[in-house]
Amino acid sequence: MKILNFGSLNLDYTYQVDHFVRPGETESSVSRTLNVGGKGLNQSIAIAKAGSKVYHAGAVGKEDGALLLNTLKANHVNTDHIRVLDDVASGNAFIQVDPHGENCIVLYGGANRSMTKGFIDEVLSDFSRGDWILLQNEINELAYLIHKAHELGMTIVLNPSPMNEVIRTLPLQEVSYLIVNKEEAEELSEHADHPLMELASRYPDTKIVMTLGSAGVDYWNGKEVLHHGCYNVKAVDTTGAGDTFTGYFISCLMQGYSEADVLRLASTASAIAVTRNGASASIPEIYEVLSSHLILK
Repeated sequence: MKILNFGSLNLDYTYQVDHFVRPGETESSVSRTLNVGGKGLNQSIAIAKAGSKVYHAGAVGKEDGALLLNTLKANHVNTDHIRVLDDVASGNAFIQVDPHGENCIVLYGGANRSMTKGFIDEVLSDFSRGDWILLQNEINELAYLIHKAHELGMTIVLNPSPMNEVIRTLPLQEVSYLIVNKEEAEELSEHADHPLMELASRYPDTKIVMTLGSAGVDYWNGKEVLHHGCYNVKAVDTTGAGDTFTGYFISCLMQGYSEADVLRLASTASAIAVTRNGASASIPEIYEVLSSHLILK
């Protein structure tokens, strides 16, 4: 089985600020750093660091894409399915991080919005039934991707972030695993009292992972809800924490860990990530996760 991550690649400009900028306000930042990111890139690196081989498909700009490609290669992510475009810049993100480690993000899609049906068909021709595909909501042509992957018999994992109206147009009944945070689950379930079970009812063939922030994570595996708590760590930067969880969840699941261990390892990796600055740079290696002795809240 192979893992294909068809996802975004961004250059992240991160600004440390005293507080998030308000309408009409100009604020000086404490510092600025340039990092690589994008939910797609972060999740590919997390999958690789968790111990699985992953193929990344997407696009970057010719003038500014070298850092993104080199970072993926340095983290043992296969880049054969990434296009380099002459006429568009790579995607980028403007990220504010406050003293509590919380963040807010403005995205520019750039090359991430250049996916075509022809390119998708070309990439998927190298994959087959039983392979896995991971998707997020930072590239275009998601509906076509899901439908074609479903036709192939691939296991489809969707992290519908950032949540917007596009998600409601997707064939979610064809998705094998849906990984959402609580806010996304509430919005997708139209604010049902029990969003996890509402989604499970709407999509009976889909397994649902709902991360709960400081309350941990709930996982509907098609038969029962499994829960794992949150570890007691001091957050420095929460950017990429969800991507770390997603990558580790998929990798550990494919490696044959029990569902309980998958939740434990993914939660541990995410907890370690928030104690470090940056997105992809904060993702721990599998040996760090396996040797960790974090304590649950």
